[in-house]
Amino acid sequence: MKTCWPGGDNSGVGPSRRGPLGEIGERDLNGSTEGGIAVNSNNIAPMPGSAEWDFPSLAHVWDYRTRAIVAGADRIEALPEADRADSLAALSERVRMLVGGFDDGWLVFTAFFMVDDLYKSYFYQFRWDRGVHDYIAATAGVVVGELSRRGFVLHYVVDSTQPEAELDEKLTYIPAVFEAAGLFVTVPLYRDEGHERADELIARCHRERRSSVYLNLDVDDDSPALSLDVALSQSNSVGTIVVFRDQPPVAGSVARLAPPPGVRLPELGRQN
Repeated sequence: MKTCWPGGDNSGVGPSRRGPLGEIGERDLNGSTEGGIAVNSNNIAPMPGSAEWDFPSLAHVWDYRTRAIVAGADRIEALPEADRADSLAALSERVRMLVGGFDDGWLVFTAFFMVDDLYKSYFYQFRWDRGVHDYIAATAGVVVGELSRRGFVLHYVVDSTQPEAELDEKLTYIPAVFEAAGLFVTVPLYRDEGHERADELIARCHRERRSSVYLNLDVDDDSPALSLDVALSQSNSVGTIVVFRDQPPVAGSVARLAPPPGVRLPELGRQN
């Protein structure tokens, strides 16, 4: 199953950028929306540990490599029931303070690595319980809310084949991860009617400017690829962030970012 990124070829970038970024900081991500920008966010330095919710940045609040979501959920669940609400409120406030200070470029880039890390985290010793839900809602949910407050919408599109034996489990739990963040999720459950219905739902999200996730998780067989034209149609639209992943969720893989027109992404220096 392969889908061509709008405005470019299957290399992962549009016509003005050749080859995925091997490491952040090697090129100027200047916010061009011709095609898309291939971004590998694996080389941002890990967030230092902290006894409180006083992390200095959001770079790895959702880092799949350190299982940050599960670790955060463990901290919440270790508290007495009476203290959990206060801890979650403090966590949300810390995230809100950080994203509130971002310019639009940093907010867009944060939304990019947030939504992609939510997806990748599922494949790295993940679990689903109340603590995980609450951690995602208290962190990613704040970012989605800030996007909405500034007039942005985020559309994350995944094109992936999965072994048939694992598909039902993934379709049960992966949508819940994104729903906890306040994102509308649609999945083409069946190749014909399901695909048509999924396109209708995602087109409605586009019209209503509602942030969404389109999970095209299909059986790994010889069936022809489904079209993602509708799901990807908002690339280069005003106030719209489109993130497209058609690579396996592993270290070193690349997702593609099409930022809104006029938004300049941050210039990221090499992190050691």
